[in-house]
Amino acid sequence: MVMLSRIAEYLFWLGRFMERAQGISISLEVQLTSSLEASDYYDNSNWEPILNAVGQLSSFYTTHTQADSQTVMDYLVFDLTNPNSINSCINKARENARGVRDMISKETWEIINVFYHEFSEFNMERILKEGPDRFFHFIRNKGYSFDGVTEITMFRDKGYHFMNTGKFIERADQIARILDVKYHIPLKRIQDVGNPVDIYQWRTLLDSTGAYEAYVKQYTTKIVPIHVAEILILNNRLPRSLVYCMSHALESIRQINPSSNKHYSTGTEQRIGKLYYQLAYSSVEDVFFFGLHEYLTNFISGLLGIGSGMNQDYFAH
Repeated sequence: MVMLSRIAEYLFWLGRFMERAQGISISLEVQLTSSLEASDYYDNSNWEPILNAVGQLSSFYTTHTQADSQTVMDYLVFDLTNPNSINSCINKARENARGVRDMISKETWEIINVFYHEFSEFNMERILKEGPDRFFHFIRNKGYSFDGVTEITMFRDKGYHFMNTGKFIERADQIARILDVKYHIPLKRIQDVGNPVDIYQWRTLLDSTGAYEAYVKQYTTKIVPIHVAEILILNNRLPRSLVYCMSHALESIRQINPSSNKHYSTGTEQRIGKLYYQLAYSSVEDVFFFGLHEYLTNFISGLLGIGSGMNQDYFAH
């Protein structure tokens, strides 16, 4: 089946926008919990790391003068002038889904539409009144519902694989950025590394990404930062690990354009394959020897290259 590049692009970005909304929510949850636990909730300087990690620091300061808990939350959750806010992502996901109604299942459209309408009932006043945990739980559950519905109801054609490719590329990007958020959250003293506050922040990261139970099965209840990084980057049995995401993105891109006698059919497949095999044949010692921040930065740059490749190879840009 030949698919119009416009339809392919809508499906690819539908997967990305739904995943991005959940990723921004997780990043905020990690940041908020870390700030509260460290008793720095009203410390403006402690809210810049998340803006920097999600690539929104400079754009934030074009419209704001200070980065505190409420201004950053509002900018990353509700602000429609921010194209990467949760609100913007949900709106664009719904518009894309509307444009490909005949390519997705009825149930997939319904869960996106319900998500859009229920989200519109939230505002900062309600979040602060009910507690941010309830809001983050709402976003996470809607993301899980979307994943479950698409897996159960969507036909495995090219449309499904474009959406799946977008979903896993975005998930990998968000997990890398979430890890970088934790890397950038400042501790007051060098002695604080490994103290209860630091360990609690790593535990929050595992909880927020749904990886804590897997961590306990793989290691023990003792939280060790290098093990957290290892399971979220290199464990191929964890659905949110970087290697798992790139493995499934590679599988879907190959289903879109099956190669015959070549090792890869497009430049995009080559880029995805390169990132996957770099992860598959790395150890956590390699990652930390290179530097966790530098490793994640290089990985995110590679994902940006994949996005450009999708435009060239499939979307006729």
